[in-house]
Amino acid sequence: MNFIEEYKKGQSGGNKGLYMGDGLQHVSSTLNGLQQGRLYGIASSPKVGKSTIVNYGFVVQPYLYALKHNISIEWIYYSLEMDRISQEFDFAAHFLYADYGVRYIEIEGLTKDGKNIIEISSKYLRGRLQDDKGKIIKVSKKVEDALKKVYQNRIIPLFGEYSVEGELLKKGMITFIQNSDNPTGIFKYLLNHASHNGTLIKTGQKGFERITSYKPNNPKKFTIVITDHLRKLIPERGWLMKQTVDKTLEYHVILRNLLNYTFVDIIHLNRSMTNLERFKQFGDLLFPDSDMVKDSGNIAEDCDYLFTLFNPNDERYNLNKHFNLEIKDSAKNILYPELRTIHLVESRHCEFPQHFRVNMQGAIKNFELFNN
Repeated sequence: MNFIEEYKKGQSGGNKGLYMGDGLQHVSSTLNGLQQGRLYGIASSPKVGKSTIVNYGFVVQPYLYALKHNISIEWIYYSLEMDRISQEFDFAAHFLYADYGVRYIEIEGLTKDGKNIIEISSKYLRGRLQDDKGKIIKVSKKVEDALKKVYQNRIIPLFGEYSVEGELLKKGMITFIQNSDNPTGIFKYLLNHASHNGTLIKTGQKGFERITSYKPNNPKKFTIVITDHLRKLIPERGWLMKQTVDKTLEYHVILRNLLNYTFVDIIHLNRSMTNLERFKQFGDLLFPDSDMVKDSGNIAEDCDYLFTLFNPNDERYNLNKHFNLEIKDSAKNILYPELRTIHLVESRHCEFPQHFRVNMQGAIKNFELFNN
């Protein structure tokens, strides 16, 4: 690739990114879609929805868009907090809703929390949901029939097919890695992956060679590397966590620039969100910024885009209003229980900060535009 070829590619529509879904359409528009050769940082406090937004906006929706437009795509997914089977059931819950419109079902003759309606979730699909009498709520025939189709048409194409013993029988579009590694181990793995999908061009004398460029077999193919999350990586050389995270980011920048791979790195925020002085300073405009990323300030410098997620309904913040929106009524009842806010706090390619409201439907791992 050179200047002229990049110009031609852009003018012919080759730099239009992958759509990130209707629920994130404002985010997708801001980024011009999910692009090759970008590093995206996603940060929030625990249980706010980091993995959910990554799976929706960086896996499911780009997958659907790539299928529709015949775009070659793959993922290398370091899921260091959640095992593969748990992820598969989360994706299944989403596709039951997205493909078959199944979200709420009636449980005949049973009640859960005094009601006979439950929401589809991975807990329900895995037989981990009990009724008010302590009995397992079994999957209905209707849901089971739809689930079989989801497994064949969505889960196997994405994750692959495995034997009872967990042996991979048929490869999917996601290379799913549950075992952690250190930064250098991951760096070598990704270089080796690239060498099997193209040519690493080296210069210098034998024994003193260095990689200077890369020629992929398919330049249009998207390779998306997800790390969930950076603090779960194995330290090397006796390093502290910050050194490990920063070294990983350094490697990701090198590989982004060399291979044109896309990186999505998830990381936690520190505890300063609940600091009283912060409340006094920001009031209802409270949101996590790049200074609050845990164990690394480098991600704000290294990434192309850094997003933070926030739950304004979290009782720790005691907010009645958020960004001029009333989120509680006069009796302190929550008006928008699914509300999340997404904040673009660093960017190399567009104006920031930018703020987006969405509805996050956690049980079915879905996002919808916020309309009030």
